[in-house]
This record gives sequence, C-alpha cells and structure tokens, in this order.
Amino acid sequence: MKVKTRFAPSPTGFLHIGGVRTALYSYALARKHNGKFILRIEDTDKKREVEGGVQNIIDMLNILGLEYDEGPIVGGPNGPYIQSKRLKIYQKKAEKLVEDGKAYYCFCSEDRLEKLRKKQIKEKKQPMYDKKCRDLDPEEARTRIEKGEEYVIRLKIPQNKTLSIDDAVMGHVEWNSNDVDDQVLLKSDGFPTYHLGVVVDDVLMGVTHITRGIEWLASVPKHLVLFDAFGIEPPVMAHMPVILDPDGGKLSKRKGTVSTEEFLKEGYLPEALLNFLMLLGWSAPLEREYGEKEREFFSLEDFVELFSLEELNKASPVFNRDKLIWFNHKYINNLSPDDFVIEYTKWLNKYSEDENLKNEIIEKGPDYLETILELVHERVELLSEISDLIYNFYFKPETKEIEKILKEHKHTKKLKEKEIQKIISEFSVELNEQTSIKNWGHDNWESCIRDIAKKLDIKAGQAFMTLRILTLGSPISPPLFESMEVLGKDEVAERLK
Repeated sequence: MKVKTRFAPSPTGFLHIGGVRTALYSYALARKHNGKFILRIEDTDKKREVEGGVQNIIDMLNILGLEYDEGPIVGGPNGPYIQSKRLKIYQKKAEKLVEDGKAYYCFCSEDRLEKLRKKQIKEKKQPMYDKKCRDLDPEEARTRIEKGEEYVIRLKIPQNKTLSIDDAVMGHVEWNSNDVDDQVLLKSDGFPTYHLGVVVDDVLMGVTHITRGIEWLASVPKHLVLFDAFGIEPPVMAHMPVILDPDGGKLSKRKGTVSTEEFLKEGYLPEALLNFLMLLGWSAPLEREYGEKEREFFSLEDFVELFSLEELNKASPVFNRDKLIWFNHKYINNLSPDDFVIEYTKWLNKYSEDENLKNEIIEKGPDYLETILELVHERVELLSEISDLIYNFYFKPETKEIEKILKEHKHTKKLKEKEIQKIISEFSVELNEQTSIKNWGHDNWESCIRDIAKKLDIKAGQAFMTLRILTLGSPISPPLFESMEVLGKDEVAERLK
C-alpha cells in the first residue's frame, strides 16, 4: 500500500506548537514509507478564521523543513487543497448521500433545536437530534426546498450497531450507534461541517493514514458511517494524547507561548523545536546497554528513519519548557561560528524591532559581529538574548545607568566616589602606555588591576567589577579582558573618560 498522510489544520489562529507535532508525525510516516504528505487547509469555519492564518501555517512548515508534496501553492492532482474552494464537491457528495438513503434533509429551525437541547439537558439526557425529519418523504422534502424553505443535510446513523476501530495509539475503541447523533453534514449556507469535509477529502485524496489529536476520537463513529456510505475502507487512524502544561491542564496560551512563530520569535532554533516535539509522545526503538542513557538528540532524517506508529505512547506528555530551553542551548552551542552568526542575523532581521542596533551592526560589519558573538556563544540559550548581551559593544552605556548599577551592585555599592575615580585614573594611566590591549596581554592586564586594588586597599573583585560596569554598562558580560580587546584601547579610554 502506498502511504499517504495529511496535515489538515484550521486557520482559526496561527499554527499551534501541538499542531507541529501532528504534522511532524504525519510527515515522518509518509517519508519513512516513500509515500506522500499532504497539506490541506480546513477553512470552512469562516467566522473564526484569523487573517494571515493560512500563510502562517505554510510559512511555519517551510521554516521547520516539513515540506509537503501536495497542497496550497505547490498544487497536486487532488486540488484545490483549501476547503472553502471545494464547496461544490461537498454539496454534490451530500446530495448523493441523500439520494442513496444515507442522509436526509432536515428543516428544523435553530429555535426548535435550542428548545430541544435545553429540554434534554433538564431531563439529564445526552443532547441529540430527535430525528424529527429523518423519515420525511423525499418528494415532500424536495417540494419544501423548491419553495425556498431553509434546510440542512444530516447523516442517517444506523441504529443498534457497534462501530469500532483499532486505533494505532489508543487500541481497540468501540461505540454503540444509538449514542451517536445524526450529525449535520451540510449547513444551510452550503458549507460542509468538519465531518463531511474531512471524510470527503480523505476519500478523494487517497489518504491511507490519519494522525491527529485525541480530541477527534469522539468524531470517529460518524466518520466510520460516512466511509461506509462512500464504500471506502477507513484509513489507519492514530489519535495522539493531549499535550499537558507542567502546571496541569491542556497546553494553553494562558500559561505561556503556544504559537510556533512565537517560539521562533523567542529565539528557538527550528531543529531544537522539532527534536523536542519528537519526544512528546514517541520513544526511539533503540536498545541500550546497562547504564547507558536514553538517546535524546535526533535530526529530522534520523527521526524519519526510526519512526513508526507503534512507538507512539498513550500517556499525555508534559510540555517541559525548561527542557526545551536546554535543547535549544545545546543546539546553539553546536553551531559553528559562521552558522551562529547566520542564525542570529536571520533572527535579528525577522523579529527584532531595534532598528538602531541593526544599523550599527551593518555599519560595523560582519567581522566585528562574529568577534563579539564568539564571546557570548557558549552562554546563549535563546537567540533573543543576544541583542542585550552585545548591545554595549555597539553603544556607549548611559552615565545615569552606570551610576545606578554602581550604587546597587554588591561588589561596588560600598565604594566611595573617590575610590571609583582612582580606579579610573590609575587604570587609564596604564592603558595609555599600551600600544593595544591585545599586546598588553591578559596576565599583565590582570596584574595591573590587582595592583590598583591593593594600592586602594579594596578587594580585587571590586576593581574588576567597577571596570566591567564602567566599560560595558552591566555587571553581567562576556570576559572583561576579551571584551576590552574587542572594543579596542581608544574606545575603552573614551568610555572611562
């Protein structure tokens, strides 16, 4: 069997990080079996659609390297791949179901349905359609339609039947058809519901394997009835457990970032995001020797080679943001100096709003940027942290800010103004005698500062911290000697002055 998978998001928001996990698993399954991976946009809920949502989905998949074989922009033999452009297809399929006795016209008003729902809830019954229109004479129904009466098309669920699947993740699941509602398939405005659209498209696009969230498992009995009505064997289904927030409950934007683009904006590398998501529900089928740690790092190519539905877990994984940062830190550390510059530059141009810094970086040139980034490379966890770390290599610190830090920092707040001035003057004299900071040498430079501290009867740490704050405008910076070396003798002298 030629494997064909699909990722079918709705553009009711920007691409959720949980959606990326679904896309990743669908992509890997298709690539593992040399099959096809489809992107299909399910945009029939126009009231909830977010402007730019479709483009965001496409952009995020491209950035993450999850290239699809059929879909918007790239096209394919089963297009269009945006549901709102396929309305006539769904309408014809719905009418054919009515013609075959698998569905029926329903003329019940919204008011009647709402009263019915409230009555059932009051009686502590499961809210369901009461099948009032199910046995209407077809000719009578068509006459009412011709007169302009508003209607929907409902699925005719067979009675007293067991509906079941062997889910690739959840195992055997079954339902009593008497507990399944006669679902609306085609709404009065001619748009399909999710249930009609998804099944029709999976049938016509030849989808063989469906991976999606556990929240859709409850819809499966309706889909089984539809697949049967179309005379098609249902695809293999894998319903993945919900991703949980560390504080409990479903991963939600109320508790932190969930949009894929927001993660990129925060400074996560696409490779780190993917590696982290791989392990949210999948265990690598690799044998370990006694005492050997479980392997955690996988490229996309590694993942495709190892992936199978059998290794997906039933238990809900926890979205550990600290672990994600750890992954990102490791991936950033493993970048070559050149790639580190490239990744930061891409992030800066796409997400930073600091135009002054961008202009200064351009003016100083790539060599200067690379030299600075070498100083901060090991400590960076997120690309978004870099701008703050390197800012004062491009701009002189503000005097008021320096004074504030000196008065508050534990190593400098007890120093008198005269002692600070003396550190500056003594160090400046020595600095002036050097041809360059590099030629001064780290050991001689350090001895000079220690001698100044001894002369003033203060701790060496106080002298070093004072010079760090005066020169770089922060008590936290790359190594001080190397930072001064990058700034150069004249710039250091000017800042101390």
